[in-house]
Amino acid sequence: MSRTDYQIAWRRLAALLCVMSAGAILISCGGGSKTEPTPSQAGSTQVPAGSGPGTITISSTTIQGQSGRIMLVFVSQEGQGQLARACIQLNSDSFMVPDTAMSDVPAGSDPCGGSTSVTTLPEGQYVLDVGIYAPPAQTPEKQLTQTVEVKGDVKVILDGKALSR
Repeated sequence: MSRTDYQIAWRRLAALLCVMSAGAILISCGGGSKTEPTPSQAGSTQVPAGSGPGTITISSTTIQGQSGRIMLVFVSQEGQGQLARACIQLNSDSFMVPDTAMSDVPAGSDPCGGSTSVTTLPEGQYVLDVGIYAPPAQTPEKQLTQTVEVKGDVKVILDGKALSR
């Protein structure tokens, strides 16, 4: 999947978030930012794992200035679409993502909806896409893209500085 395909996918996801009017998260829609976020390969650390299938758990160092925003994280593999997700409400201006296991993508159009099982992925290489959304923006304010190698359970530590305002 090309960088443009990922940007289009993120825009579509943001549009889906605007449709959510029921449930725990309410987001109003409107005009978005005119600037395109630039994906970055820097700013994340992967803790070495063993071998075989495994889970991906994310956490972060301190993220500054993003209170009231939503962090969406998706795991994908070329040709297979989104395989796992995490939806995290950033509820303070100095926020650290606690250990959060990536879980199955829920049915329907709400990526933050419902409780789903932790996803176990076959050994292989995956793409981790992280975006921070601030309503009413249609595109993420901050975005990171990183390749993750699953060989057993993997812990990825996101660089909060790269995700801060």
